[in-house]
Amino acid sequence: MRAHNRWKEIRPELDTESFLSIGRIIRIASYITVVTDEVVGQHGLNRGEFELLAAVRRSGKNCRATELSVMTKSSGAAITKRLDRLTMQGLITREVLPRDRRVVLVNLTNEGRHLIDELMPAVLDGEKKLLSDFDETEIAELQRLSAKLLNAVEPR
Repeated sequence: MRAHNRWKEIRPELDTESFLSIGRIIRIASYITVVTDEVVGQHGLNRGEFELLAAVRRSGKNCRATELSVMTKSSGAAITKRLDRLTMQGLITREVLPRDRRVVLVNLTNEGRHLIDELMPAVLDGEKKLLSDFDETEIAELQRLSAKLLNAVEPR
């Protein structure tokens, strides 16, 4: 609200109404990230590594590194860096396909599966607390509007 008001003072001809929604979404995302980072950081992970473990877990199969890049909306370089760290921590294994050495299959180790199964409820609990001031109707409306916005901005 302050940025919106300040820009209205500085440049009154600009339509700064988007600050009231987009600016808030960006701020909300940063608070959500802090909550998640606190939970996963206690286990030596960052949010990107957590999201990668979660993507492999929910896929229910070995994942190609390129699939993980798409699933997590991360660059190939970021995926490689995360895979390196998670491999060193013993949370995933990587297997190069003999018939096509460019393909790397990623799987959770037992430790990795146990960790993501332990972390997911804690992360969800933190997110749930952020929504504790909303009733069911408001949450449903938030879900509907955020899905509509995501559909509008997400590349097809």
